[in-house]
Amino acid sequence: MARSKKEELNYYIVREDVLPDVFIKVMEVKRLLDLKIVPSVNAAVRRVGISRSAYYKYRNSIRALKTLDDGALSTMLVVMESSLHAVSLCLGVFLDTGARIVSIQQSPPVDGLVNMLITYQTGGRFEYEEHLLYRLSETRSVVRVESLRQT
Repeated sequence: MARSKKEELNYYIVREDVLPDVFIKVMEVKRLLDLKIVPSVNAAVRRVGISRSAYYKYRNSIRALKTLDDGALSTMLVVMESSLHAVSLCLGVFLDTGARIVSIQQSPPVDGLVNMLITYQTGGRFEYEEHLLYRLSETRSVVRVESLRQT
């Protein structure tokens, strides 16, 4: 059963030796991709021995503890209508949720739309990602929101 976007999620710290193998393999795929040892998700999952669907199912559900401690960096693509008001509304969502913006890159307007790449620090809390995606998607003038990368 799918959870609603507003439902509180619980997190657990689990020793690696008791995790199902699929989670260890997902972490290995993420490592291979982050270090650019392999050129694609296909190559990484083949090398590790899991299916692409298993990787995509669990990739946002598991993270190394050191990443949690450091406050993971995430990057989000936000496509919005070209207006100063839209940008301030979008940045206000980040401020309201307590995420710390590390960098912002904005494209020039094309066909009335602006692309913004926003890299932010989560403070080590998984719920930022889903909460931000939801809040941004509900923001006026925002056309599309996509999570691109977590480190």
